[in-house]
Amino acid sequence: MTDNNHYDTEAMRLAAPAPQQHGPEAPPELSEEQRDLDDLCERWVNWKATRRLFGPPPTMGSVLGQLSGTRTRPLKQGGPDAICSAELAALHVAYTCQPDALDKRVFDLYYIHRVAPIKAAAAALGIGRQHFYAVLGDFRKRIHAASKHILAEEEGRLSNMQHARAARSALEE
Repeated sequence: MTDNNHYDTEAMRLAAPAPQQHGPEAPPELSEEQRDLDDLCERWVNWKATRRLFGPPPTMGSVLGQLSGTRTRPLKQGGPDAICSAELAALHVAYTCQPDALDKRVFDLYYIHRVAPIKAAAAALGIGRQHFYAVLGDFRKRIHAASKHILAEEEGRLSNMQHARAARSALEE
């Protein structure tokens, strides 16, 4: 190495070690309301993955297995049991009714696709990391408010139906 290279700042920059990675980046501190909404969204993701499992478990094997007269393998007993939650169903309706915009894409990336690191996902969307979390928090609040409205509307319809049934049974007596 010559003395000229020792003082060459470009050569020193290229020879420097890479910046240290400090593990997974932590999201900013959330308020109690945002933590509750985050928990609700996490429960919704799990509910969404199991909502197709509302049917009873199979008791008989396949049709071909029934025709053969012998059972080749035992059926699994039990299995996943999807929860039946009006709150999560209302959140799902509120989510699916949102237009495909930046905030819904941020929500999908964070909760459904579980992208990491967030900084790279935010850069791919053309926004900063802090803006990513701000958009995510606003979207959570908006779909939660919409889900509460949907739930209240459905509960009102249910009570109207119950009043109508009670009135009909009173007239029949």
